[in-house]
Amino acid sequence: MSGDLKSQYDALYQEYQDVMYKGAWRLGWSFFFVLVGLLPMMYIFIWLAGPRTWERTVFHAPRIMWLAAPLNLGIVVFLLSRLYRRNLELDAIKQDYLTRLRTLKAQLPSEPTQASNPVPERDWDTFQDDALT
Repeated sequence: MSGDLKSQYDALYQEYQDVMYKGAWRLGWSFFFVLVGLLPMMYIFIWLAGPRTWERTVFHAPRIMWLAAPLNLGIVVFLLSRLYRRNLELDAIKQDYLTRLRTLKAQLPSEPTQASNPVPERDWDTFQDDALT
């Protein structure tokens, strides 16, 4: 019975590690593509407005830029909110796994602690490499 619980715990722990690893990488790459994806959008709208017009956009923004700015902002807010929702889902999955792991660990018999014989550390304050005299 104890061996069965231990193998269940180990299998669940391995599954938890795999899910968290894949989820963290998925979130990381998604965040990277959201940030890197902003550059092509910016270049597309610069190309649509034209390079000469882009140089004079500080005070004379063409109409397409007035449309492009809110569109870009909307896309970025949408993608970031989607990333945030995925992060919350991953956190809920993590909490579920941790609850199940705690329940299984509580059912496992406690292992006796082995008395360790620690090696005394060197006293680095009184240690001298070479005598300087």
